[in-house]
Amino acid sequence: MPISRSLRLYLMFAIVVAALLMPAAGCSSTAADKSKPTITFIEADWSSNLIGTEIASQIVTQQLGYPTAKVQTSVTAGWAAIAQGDADVAIECWLPQRQYEIQPFLDAGQIELGAQIFPGGAGWFMPRFVVEGDADRGIEPIAPGLKSILDLKEYWQIFENPESPGKGELVGGSPGWSDDPLDRSMIRAYELPMWRSNQSESIMCARMISADKKGEPLLMFMWWPHWIFAEVDMVMLEEPDPWYEGAFADDSQDYQAGHPPYDVRTVVASRLEDSAPEIYKLITNMQLGEETANALMLRVDVNEEEISAVAADWISQNQSTIDDWLNN
Repeated sequence: MPISRSLRLYLMFAIVVAALLMPAAGCSSTAADKSKPTITFIEADWSSNLIGTEIASQIVTQQLGYPTAKVQTSVTAGWAAIAQGDADVAIECWLPQRQYEIQPFLDAGQIELGAQIFPGGAGWFMPRFVVEGDADRGIEPIAPGLKSILDLKEYWQIFENPESPGKGELVGGSPGWSDDPLDRSMIRAYELPMWRSNQSESIMCARMISADKKGEPLLMFMWWPHWIFAEVDMVMLEEPDPWYEGAFADDSQDYQAGHPPYDVRTVVASRLEDSAPEIYKLITNMQLGEETANALMLRVDVNEEEISAVAADWISQNQSTIDDWLNN
């Protein structure tokens, strides 16, 4: 990584970290041994992160006796917060897309990557009936030839949104998500007549469920694991060129490359190896797996169970797994 990029990141993060201190002060700590330091978790705004953070937080408090706090912020700012001592742990770092922004802190020895909490992937999805139809619902195929993202040059009209006439809409995540510049790069590189909107995860999923129920086409960026795949039968558009190492590393360039496979890892402050070795061991060993993540997200996002209750239930049924995390 060029030094100039690293310096820019440090400066940007330093500004944002100052804003983290206010919400951190307002977070309530769970009752625990007050002689131990409070372990502060960076908490991002998507379901798998919220659930994984709650599981770890309950273990830290109830089984290891540390007070905990949570700070909701962008993951980008989170690395700086952990490095500078304003936070301690993040449950998800999605690699390789986050590699360039977290690398300066890894190189400085301030933070470390832990275990793969689960593998993942991403792409552009639409309801299956768009290409195959749905005989049971009397829906004819809308775009039977739509197989690849390159086919959007012909079929973009079915995804047109009056908000941006003349282009098809790709429903995307919130601004600042790592997929945002990647998707826009792909649209430019392949000269697709598309535009990418920015939505919260809840709005993205609500729109896809609504489109599926109405039999209307919708194209949406989505990652996995995610509960939406248990709710809506979707197909992913093929990507003509695979991701390769170095693709999307420079946001001033456009890349003809697909979405990378994700290696999702925990993040922990290096200092905890000495100051709180139990926490360090827990976070560096914590693994949930894709099937577990899907099942837990389904309970929270579809069945509308409370995250704290779902986490507590999972902990109660998986103590042997937790013991492995704590003792290996």
